[in-house]
Amino acid sequence: MIQVTFCSKQLFEKKNEVDVSLRLPADAETMKRYLDAAGVRDMDDLLISDFSIHELYAWSCGEYQEWDKADLNELNYLATRLEELFEEDQDELYCDLLEMHQPQSAADMINLSYGFDKVSYDPAIRSNQELGEHLVKNNLFVVPEDMKSFVDYNKVGQLYLYTMKHSKDAGMMQVDENGCICDSHKEQERYGYYDGVNVPEEYMILTEEVFEDQAQQHIQS
Repeated sequence: MIQVTFCSKQLFEKKNEVDVSLRLPADAETMKRYLDAAGVRDMDDLLISDFSIHELYAWSCGEYQEWDKADLNELNYLATRLEELFEEDQDELYCDLLEMHQPQSAADMINLSYGFDKVSYDPAIRSNQELGEHLVKNNLFVVPEDMKSFVDYNKVGQLYLYTMKHSKDAGMMQVDENGCICDSHKEQERYGYYDGVNVPEEYMILTEEVFEDQAQQHIQS
């Protein structure tokens, strides 16, 4: 789901680096082998030169390769989530979320991979007009019964989208030719699944213990 290229920082500065390319998600044992192949000896010696997200998701992420930093453990966490979404047939809806929210980091992408119980999609609503009609006919936009035949559905749809856009508690909605997607998370809820710092232990593949084990293996050999 994510391809990461890295090398030894010390060897890079000596212009003698060995670039290795690792597919994520991966486990700690695989990580050890790739670190050894690249000649990376400790946490500070790791230099990530490039990473690419699977094309299934990449087109929805904007200029993701311009993100300031790439953390290997976080990328492994993200790759695992992307793989799980693909297996659960949630990948298309997730891509719509990415396009709507325009994530600015791997942490944003991770947060957007959760909370699908608060995300809805309706392929039949493809314009402000159709949105307005849906809202009025389902009593989601209050209009007196005797006035419903005079309602400008297009303006109702525009007003509803404007209200959602300018309210932190209303979530987000996007309507285009592909349909209507609504994310009802409040702003702080949407980015509250992962704090962007503490990667859960099960996704950690780059730790001090990995280098300690690597050093011990070199001593024994």
